Amino acid sequence: MSSENATGADNQQERPLNPWYVTGFVDAEGCFSVSVRPHPNLERPTRWLMAPVFQAYQHKDGIGILEALQGFFGCGTLVPKGPNSNVITFSVHGLVNLSTRVIPHFQEYPLRTYKASEFSKFREIVLRMKNGEHRNHGGLVKLARIAFTMNPHGKNRKYTLQQVESGILRGHTPDTQLDMREEMVRSAWRHAANTNA
Repeated sequence: MSSENATGADNQQERPLNPWYVTGFVDAEGCFSVSVRPHPNLERPTRWLMAPVFQAYQHKDGIGILEALQGFFGCGTLVPKGPNSNVITFSVHGLVNLSTRVIPHFQEYPLRTYKASEFSKFREIVLRMKNGEHRNHGGLVKLARIAFTMNPHGKNRKYTLQQVESGILRGHTPDTQLDMREEMVRSAWRHAANTNA
């Protein structure tokens, strides 16, 4: 009888994961985060790096489920959480994998815990980065502000939002003429709307 249970457990591991099971597992053991740190290549215009990542964790004895997640999403890496850690981390980086493999899954099979809100912010950042909004100073600051509202009870960030904002904007002079032109257009539009009313 015990051998039948063991075989059943093996078969369970070999079966493809149910999409709702994946969502439930991530609700319990997963994380959506966006780090913001100085870019190693200081020649870049903004000099700061924004890196979204989707992760799930498990003790090394349960690495099978992380391997199954890796197969389910068709991407990602498995590495120990630290040099001497017994915890294994499944991680998916990169805008292409996140926008084409991870995000569509959680849109179709939504999270049920507070992580649904974290995912919503994560999705917004990834999609806006995919549109290139992080490649200019103003866009990067806006995305950083969203990132800093995520995971408030998680690990402390190395940099404060104020440090990130001042670091991104240091040496960058906003185009005040452009701001004035935009405000003139908005004012004209409001005036025309009031005249037509």
